[in-house]
Amino acid sequence: MSLRLFAATVAVSVMATAALPAHAVGISARSLISSFNNIVLNDLNTTVETQGTLYVGGNYTGGATVNPDNLANVDLGNGIVGSLVIGGNYNGGNINMQNGDVVVGGSINGNINNNGGGNISDNVSGIPVGLITSLFQDFSTELAGFSDTGGTANTADQNNINFVSVPDANNVAVFNIDGSVLQSGTYQGVAAAAGVTTVVNVSGKNVTVGVNGNTVQSSVIFNFFEAETLQINSAFNSSILAPLADVVLQGGGIKGTLVTNNLTQNAEVRPPVYDGTIPPPVSTVPLPAPVLLLLSGIAALFGAAYRRPTARNAA
Repeated sequence: MSLRLFAATVAVSVMATAALPAHAVGISARSLISSFNNIVLNDLNTTVETQGTLYVGGNYTGGATVNPDNLANVDLGNGIVGSLVIGGNYNGGNINMQNGDVVVGGSINGNINNNGGGNISDNVSGIPVGLITSLFQDFSTELAGFSDTGGTANTADQNNINFVSVPDANNVAVFNIDGSVLQSGTYQGVAAAAGVTTVVNVSGKNVTVGVNGNTVQSSVIFNFFEAETLQINSAFNSSILAPLADVVLQGGGIKGTLVTNNLTQNAEVRPPVYDGTIPPPVSTVPLPAPVLLLLSGIAALFGAAYRRPTARNAA
């Protein structure tokens, strides 16, 4: 292989590697939000069931039934596999685990009854709590940066709140609304063609959801990207992403995936989990200094070889 070809090959290989997304291998927010039914990045306080899988990054206080709908275990890597994963301690009375395995990073201060016969493990190291938190915060920020795709948002008539989607080339429709729109009324869902994912970015730091939203749409996600507090007072049957918010869930509960910072859960969280499809961003990773030096050296060698006179020219 000539020096010129070698240099070009190495440069292309290095640049291709550097262009890979930071989390190209392993877990991602996109995979987790479609696997766990209830995702609490910090602490959960509840006596109400989650009918699907449950992840708690901090401490779980209380007790309830988990996963009677028999969703599959979720693999977080490093041998962490479970339908109930708690990064901190379990502090409560009784958890009735209906199906799947239980993994607890800290101690179990209460009873976890695994009625489905799965494994229960505590003091487990390696649960990627910090990574999962950053993944969902980044995901929420990413969605908040999407431009409105120009569909129709009917938000003036509080008795008939609905959206008519116009998707982009990736079959993703985006609406940007203010949180006050969701304070009251009836949410009648999104009119969208099959295969269209809908993102509704909701602004506001302190938001109350009072709309009655009985329409179940598993490919619709409401992204409360800047909410610090979120009060949900009625049935809401689309997925919710609120990774910065302290959330109180009241009313008729949720059918979809719920992502929160801290959660006080007084109503059920139920499947179906989120199944929207949002293509991952094309991200580039800055080249580290050693790689830049390597490329500089290769360029110098290539330049020297290119300028070296041939024997005939020297004569």
